Amino acid sequence: MILVDIGNSGLRACKSNCDNRVDYISAKIFGPVVKLSWSSIGQKISKHRPEPAESENRRWTHIDDAQGYEWLVKQVTSQEHPVDGVIWRIGSVNRKALEHLVAAIEKNAKFAPRETPIIYQVINHRLVGIEAQVDYPEKVGIDRLLAARAANAWNESRSRSEGRSVRSPVIVVQAGTALTVDWIDAQGRFQGGSILPGAGLALQYLAAGTDQLPWLPTDSIDRLPALPGKNTEEAIAAGVHASLVGGVRYLVERYRQEIGGKSEIPVVISGGDGRLVLEHIAAPATYVENLVLLGLALCEPL
Repeated sequence: MILVDIGNSGLRACKSNCDNRVDYISAKIFGPVVKLSWSSIGQKISKHRPEPAESENRRWTHIDDAQGYEWLVKQVTSQEHPVDGVIWRIGSVNRKALEHLVAAIEKNAKFAPRETPIIYQVINHRLVGIEAQVDYPEKVGIDRLLAARAANAWNESRSRSEGRSVRSPVIVVQAGTALTVDWIDAQGRFQGGSILPGAGLALQYLAAGTDQLPWLPTDSIDRLPALPGKNTEEAIAAGVHASLVGGVRYLVERYRQEIGGKSEIPVVISGGDGRLVLEHIAAPATYVENLVLLGLALCEPL
């Protein structure tokens, strides 16, 4: 099975054993995670664009570039690890990117052997396997629910390893295009949370909404930028880093004090900028890579 996490500034895809057991440990992904990335608002900024870094398994493109999606499909289907059939399980918060990916999958299917049909399943909130106690469950970003699903399984495994029969609530932080800080209660139910701009989005909007501020690359925000900033670039880096780290830390503290009432409630952090946040959050806190993909692996089977 191939898992795909489609966000607002790119998508990630990988293969999985997907045995569907409700177990964090069993929800393994394998082979490299292939990434297709684009700027969420880059086409609207009339300033110099930072030169993005590419690698064997990462390509930068425009969201409407069909060749980018075809590249991703070929990359992930040509990996050495075998797959039982060709099934694509997709979680998407970007309708346009989803349409382009499905078109690329269907185009690739024309060249596949007839005995191995290609099927794709777009995951909705009913298939995630977590109860969402919010006003409109169907409107919650599927990435938030999938991350919560994986965090639930992680929390269950943690409770068993520590010999506890009762699990604690858990806070889930996703540091991607958007920065989300969500709450899961002790019964494993998604209770909602908070949404902030992520670091990359903040940098882009600072450039788009001003006359003279430059558009800085996301990797200009390192673990501890210089303070005070002695030039415009350093000042932007310091400010965006503070909003990223400070926002998460403030929300985590509020959740722990006002909702949980306990400072030892664990925090699970993921996303491209998650490691920048991790060291600034009071323990217990841990970083889990590709949390949304793990959530996809744990979804209900076809």
